[in-house]
Amino acid sequence: MTLVYFIWYYTDRKTTKESNRGDEMKKVIGYIRVSTEEQTKGYGLDVQREKVETYCNLYNLGNVEIIEDDTTGKTLNRPGLQKVLEEVRTGNVSKVVVFKADRLTRKLRDLLAIIEDEFEPREVAFVSVSEQFDTSTPTGKAFLQMLGTFAELERNTIVYRTTSGRIEKARQGGNAGGATPFGYTNVNGNLEKASEEIETVKAIFAMKADGMSLLAIANMLNADNVPTKRGGKWYAATVKYILNNAKYKGFDIYSFNVKEFGIHERIENSNEALAIF
Repeated sequence: MTLVYFIWYYTDRKTTKESNRGDEMKKVIGYIRVSTEEQTKGYGLDVQREKVETYCNLYNLGNVEIIEDDTTGKTLNRPGLQKVLEEVRTGNVSKVVVFKADRLTRKLRDLLAIIEDEFEPREVAFVSVSEQFDTSTPTGKAFLQMLGTFAELERNTIVYRTTSGRIEKARQGGNAGGATPFGYTNVNGNLEKASEEIETVKAIFAMKADGMSLLAIANMLNADNVPTKRGGKWYAATVKYILNNAKYKGFDIYSFNVKEFGIHERIENSNEALAIF
């Protein structure tokens, strides 16, 4: 053990014991959770209960109320977790102790949200036994900041992968997301021309090229009893959406204005279409 770690560890133990003396009138909740898959990996409820109770005895936290769940940590809609939050909101809880941080939730952003929105405003410390941090101590606060950094990295990574995946999907001729536009059908994730709607799309671009207004085009389509994608009436805004939709020029658009040529078949090749985009 290095000198720096020893000083840090000793300071945290001292801070924890001092803070515990001020919370004697409040109760401590131990939360344990296990899924069927995790029971085979040494994370059983009995093991978690023992670890949590041992920690509480070590720091003289008194009797701990154990609340448990036996379901996945991918959702926050768990009876046990909801009971924990209800207890916290009473203002009569000093600490929530878990065996590992992911027992509360597997998603970093959800973990931070619970700590920052539910625990911190009520001065409830969050303690992880195996990861050895307590958010009421300097080390715990630093660890929480690290979690925030990793959560931001996680969010950015998801955005990057999603955007990259959509771009690659478009390059392969697939529908990269969003509603299937009028004139196309979605066949196993790929955009293919809808024969009954193709001529309508071409007619819209042709009428616009002839100088007709958006409202005039909509009225013309309604007069001819041409249904929209959802079977409703045409409006100027609907026509405008058709004219401004990049998919008709062979493009797909993603967040941050990233544009890529998909290889789904273009419906409109006129100069009018290219000028709009």
